Amino acid sequence: MGLFKTTPEERAKKERKQREKEKRKREAAFAKTPAGQARAAKAAGMKIFQIDIPLSKTKASTVAMVGAFAHSTKIEDYSSTIQAIENEGWHLDNVGYVYRITGSESRDKFLSSCQQEAVSGEIVGIYIFRAV
Repeated sequence: MGLFKTTPEERAKKERKQREKEKRKREAAFAKTPAGQARAAKAAGMKIFQIDIPLSKTKASTVAMVGAFAHSTKIEDYSSTIQAIENEGWHLDNVGYVYRITGSESRDKFLSSCQQEAVSGEIVGIYIFRAV
């Protein structure tokens, strides 16, 4: 037997440990997702599950002598996320939307005593699920 050679049993043990490590890593990553949180809530015996998901962001800017502007961008389509939560044994019961302000930018108007303001923020969907 050579000095650096491993036996088939040692290789199998190393591969098994590697597979277990990868499985724990995948499970930890899934637990951080909305579906993973829904599964944990269901396992804890919760009857209601709420999740807040940002749907779009608005970036504000002001330009001297021109005006204040806001540019909106859609973040992602979350229909597959909602379906994944329902697959964990939940039913979408109610949805609400709010605009959460994250900042603003303002400046004095040119040759005037007024101000221009542009607001940055995001639209957040609040989803409430009921256990099935």
